[in-house]
Amino acid sequence: MDQFLCDGWLHLTIGSGSLEIKIKMKHAVEHVAYIDIDLPDNCKKHIRLHACNQTPGEIWWHILRTELQGQSASEVELPFHSKAVYYYWHLVSRQEWKKADDPLESARLFIEKHGEEHNIALLDVKAAPGMQVLAFQVKDFVAEWRRIHRSLLWTQPVCLWNTNAANFELFSAVADARGFSIPLAFLLMSMSAEAKEGVKEEVSKNFLKHLKGLGVDPEFMLTDKDWSEINAMHATWSRVKHQLCFWHAFRALKQRLAKNKDTPAFYDVSEARKEFPYIKADFMPYMQYVPCELSEAGPHTKQADYAFCPAKRTSADIRRDVVKEMCLHCEVNNLCEIWAYLWNSWYSRSRWPLWARSAYGTSIPCKQTTMMVEALWQNLKCLILHLYNRSPIDLAVHAIITKALPPYRKVIHVH
Repeated sequence: MDQFLCDGWLHLTIGSGSLEIKIKMKHAVEHVAYIDIDLPDNCKKHIRLHACNQTPGEIWWHILRTELQGQSASEVELPFHSKAVYYYWHLVSRQEWKKADDPLESARLFIEKHGEEHNIALLDVKAAPGMQVLAFQVKDFVAEWRRIHRSLLWTQPVCLWNTNAANFELFSAVADARGFSIPLAFLLMSMSAEAKEGVKEEVSKNFLKHLKGLGVDPEFMLTDKDWSEINAMHATWSRVKHQLCFWHAFRALKQRLAKNKDTPAFYDVSEARKEFPYIKADFMPYMQYVPCELSEAGPHTKQADYAFCPAKRTSADIRRDVVKEMCLHCEVNNLCEIWAYLWNSWYSRSRWPLWARSAYGTSIPCKQTTMMVEALWQNLKCLILHLYNRSPIDLAVHAIITKALPPYRKVIHVH
């Protein structure tokens, strides 16, 4: 607000036991008159009519077009700003989604009241101490996916730190439906400093357990490299083939190999040789063993039975050959540190099924990445939630249900 040297003063008189305040204001020098920046009645009426189906930005651009139509720059007189439009829109629209003072309880009450209208239902996922949790399913999507296809399920989290005021993390179970992704359920979690280690995994297990109870029984599942997420999915569907997202796996590999000062975890060479005897016992990280002589190049291998198009091989045959190829490559190039890392993180018996497509002998998943989930987050964060200026969690849930989900119903209907 502009300030002026007007020699003014404000005098307030409050009587004892009285509910009235006497106000006296004096200005010794005149200054610029105050301007009424309140929204005019026609703008308020437009906001009340379109608050449910238009964002504040869309309403603001409509007001600019109508109020400034035919005016030049010198003729423009628009005392209010976009913040006034957003504030009044917030007051009007909150009647639709604001059901309680607590944002999480408000979102829960909205789903309970309007769930049938939007084909949404709450999932009874219990929150651990130090956590806030809200989970819900999209009923018609779950039923439709069970009917048309039941092969692939993605899960991947997205942080809503830049789109809501409560720092919630949003998870979604996204399924493949004839080449298109459809979200089956959502889980919102927020953890405080009091939350114990491992509670995130337990809540994720509870969430996936409810999905399994709804008949969600996929053949494949894709995730990023989040161990709490991977463990939760294995605990729920122990026989399902897990597939690590190729993009996330490749990024993790590049990031680790770029850290040339970090030593790998302990490499159990005896455990590796139990499965693959051709691995040399003295080929290990320098911190574990320093050989007397280091050769610049190892021996070259010769395969007398080489074939341009090999015969059919089992999953075990493929793993044996791949491990041998990588081990020989590291041995020839004297990369014992890298081989120790690759064995511990990628080629050991426990890690191989997490990312190798050939580890599942029955069939091979056609999808290699979680990019369809990324597309969902792109639509949610960049096209919807960012329009609401760090929305509270109840407004974020309302936007997901009323803005983000309806286009997917059109996709399912067409395909």
